[in-house]
Amino acid sequence: MLNFKTILVYLKNPWTASWVVTSLLAIFIPVIIWSSQRGSYYKSYGYAVELEEKQRQYYENRDGNNGNNNNNYYSYYKECSWFNWPCRKRQYYFATMEDRNRGQQDGNYRQELPGWFIFLGGAEHSEDMLRWKEQNTGMRASSSAESSGGVKFVYTMTLVLFLALVVYGALTLGKNQPVMNLEVFLVVAAVVALMNLVITAQGVISSDDRDMEDSYYGWYGQMGVLVAYTNFWIMLQCLGFLIAFRIRSYLEKRGGDKEDIDGDYDDGQNQATSYHNYTAPSENVKEQHHVA
Repeated sequence: MLNFKTILVYLKNPWTASWVVTSLLAIFIPVIIWSSQRGSYYKSYGYAVELEEKQRQYYENRDGNNGNNNNNYYSYYKECSWFNWPCRKRQYYFATMEDRNRGQQDGNYRQELPGWFIFLGGAEHSEDMLRWKEQNTGMRASSSAESSGGVKFVYTMTLVLFLALVVYGALTLGKNQPVMNLEVFLVVAAVVALMNLVITAQGVISSDDRDMEDSYYGWYGQMGVLVAYTNFWIMLQCLGFLIAFRIRSYLEKRGGDKEDIDGDYDDGQNQATSYHNYTAPSENVKEQHHVA
C-alpha cells in the first residue's frame, strides 16, 4: 500500500522524478498550446462571428422564421449525446425520411448506412444529418468532428491509458526494478500515439474553409487538434525515455566490464608483488632440514 512517505522516497530517485515531470508536461503542454491558439483566434475573429450569429438567431426567432419552414419535422428534432445510440438512430431516420420516400416513388435505390457505423457516430457528419440540423436549428453545422463526443471520448481514454503507464513506470523506477517490461510498453505506446496522430490529421481535423467560416475558434479550436498535440508529445516522451534507458544500460554494461578488467589487473599486480617480495630460505635453515 503506497503512502505519502513512500511516494516521496520514490521521487528522490532522479529517474522517477524526471519520469513523472516529463509525463505531466506531455499532458499539460498540448493543452496550454491549444488553449492559447484557440483563444487568440477567438479574440481576433471568433468574437465577431459569435456576436453576428447571436444577432441572426435573435432576429430569426423574433420573426418566427425557424418554425415556418419545418413545421412538419421540427418537433422530431433533438440533440443527442454521442453515447445515446437510439436517439442518434432515430435522428438519422428522420433526416433521411424525405430522400427515402422520394427514392421509393422514383424507383431509385438508396443505400442505407450500416448500424455499426451509426452506433460509432459516423453518420453525425453525413450530408443528410448536417442538412437536417441546419433546417431545424438555423445553424450551419460543421462537417468535421471538432465538437463530437467521440473525439472527446478518444482524448479522455488516451489520457487514462497514458496515466496508467505513468504510474507503472514510476513504480518500476522507484523500486529500481528492471525496465525491460516498461520499455516494451513504451514501444507500444509510441506506435499507438503515432497511429492516432496520423488518423487524426487525415480523418478528424478539418481544413475545409466552409467549416472554418462560422467557427468561433478557427482551425486550432477543433478538438482533433488537441488530440493530435497530445499524441505527439506522448510519442516524444516515450521515445525519449527509450533512448535514455538504452544509454543507461550501455553505460552500466561498460562500467561493469571496466570493473572486471580492473579487478583482473589488481589480482595480477598482487601476484607479481607477492613473487617480488618472496625471500629464499637461508643456508642454516637448509642445513637444519638436511640434518633432520
